[in-house]
This record gives sequence, structure tokens and C-alpha cells, in this order.
Amino acid sequence: MELNFDHQQTKKNVTVFLKHANKVRVLYYSSLALKSHSRYSDTPVYAQGQHSEQVAKAALLRIEAQEEWAEIETALELMEPENKLLIAKKYLTSDKLSDTNVYTTLNLSSSHFYRKLDKALIEFAFCYRGGELVAWE
Repeated sequence: MELNFDHQQTKKNVTVFLKHANKVRVLYYSSLALKSHSRYSDTPVYAQGQHSEQVAKAALLRIEAQEEWAEIETALELMEPENKLLIAKKYLTSDKLSDTNVYTTLNLSSSHFYRKLDKALIEFAFCYRGGELVAWE
């Protein structure tokens, strides 16, 4: 059975999404740090009977980031371990690594790295929310 989807557009969708996902990761981990503080609460603060919109927006962003990160982790868990590692090293680390650093760290040639990365991007597209990032034809 052959699936009809646009490989190039799918890889582009995943690349754009994973760049966004790194921001989600930062928000998610910063929300964990906030929650470890004893005075932190997701409950919006009220000042003189007024709803604090800024606090409410920030709380919603953190909650959305937590939910989004859970979806990303679920997709990664469904992936082949080698592809999962490739995606994590290339897109989801706190230290931005160059492609050269990634493929030398993983003991791969540059051509082998890019072939494997293409496959990993396609696999992530299918694993994330049941194929939400796949560009179907």
C-alpha cells in the first residue's frame, strides 16, 4: 500500500513545527521551575476586584505549553530510537548544535545524517497527533 503525500512539504511542516517546539520546550521547563516555587500558582491574581489579564494569559500559555510538550513526547516515544535521537539532538536541545556537531556526535557522515534526518522528519510527521503534520496529496 502506497501512501500519497508530499514528502517535501511534510518535511517542511515538521521542520517549522520543531522550531516552534523548541520554544514550547523552553516554556514547559520554565513552568516546571515556577511550580517548584512555593508561592507560585496558575490561578490568576485579582487586583482591586479586577482580573489580571497578563497573569491569566501567562498561565494559559504555560498550560498550553505543557499540553503541547506532552504531545511531542508522545510522538517521540512512538518513533524508532535512532530517529527519536536524531530529532531530539537536531531540534529539541537547549544548546543549539550545528548539523556538523550533531552528525559528528552521532558518528555519522554528513550524507548519511541527512538521509536519516529526512526519514526521521517523515516518521515524526506520522507520529505527531496521528499524522497532523503530513501534507496529503
